[in-house]
Amino acid sequence: MKKTFFIIIILLTILGSTVSASFALTPTATLKPSPETSKLDDLKTRIASRVAQLNLVEKRAIVGTVTEISGTQIILEDVKKEKRYIDVDELTKFFSPASKSFGLSDISKGTVLSAIGLYNKQSRRIMAREMEITVLPVFFQGAIRSIDSKEHTFELENETEKVSVSVETVTKTFQYTTENGIKSSGFSKLVADENTIAFGYWDKQVKNQILATRVIIFPNIPKNPKIISVPNALDNTATIVPSTGSGKKLTPIVK
Repeated sequence: MKKTFFIIIILLTILGSTVSASFALTPTATLKPSPETSKLDDLKTRIASRVAQLNLVEKRAIVGTVTEISGTQIILEDVKKEKRYIDVDELTKFFSPASKSFGLSDISKGTVLSAIGLYNKQSRRIMAREMEITVLPVFFQGAIRSIDSKEHTFELENETEKVSVSVETVTKTFQYTTENGIKSSGFSKLVADENTIAFGYWDKQVKNQILATRVIIFPNIPKNPKIISVPNALDNTATIVPSTGSGKKLTPIVK
């Protein structure tokens, strides 16, 4: 009986050791991510990257004069005299009112362009999607020097220069006063030496002449004191009365 008991104990001991050894030799199972989990993580990464890009990019338009062009890079100078860097690629479209075949090779220094594209806030550059030849409007303020009713033009003069302004059928003329505000006016209401602003475009056929789209007269605002009008330039029909030099003016002899 005792022998049988010892034999049973020995067999249980041997079986227990075998089972423990088999468990010890069995490697720990590693959990692998499912294909759905991998796709979700990849999608999250791409969305985060795209959001970061969108925060850096916005649509923007700029108008300026070409100061430099090199390869696919164009540098424009805007109205504030600041440099704007424009990049072009195969998706950029070019337009010109004078030519249907206008392209990058036709752009030169001094060309006025408008660019629409994607502005990168980090690099401060615009990737242009559209570029077009643009004509900038002219703005000139001064005092009326003379008026030519026959040609329907008048001369505006500031402290450094003067221009001729052509009043066309499309020109809209206004007059501004503190009492009445801004009111419609006309060519016949122009008065010599009055403070006036002209908006328009340079005439390609007449040098230093503006084809006016808007004219605003300010009768209550005195002209710039630095503007010195030439005597009798405002009225070509005025008669010059000679003086003796003593302060007394001579009376013209009328026959």
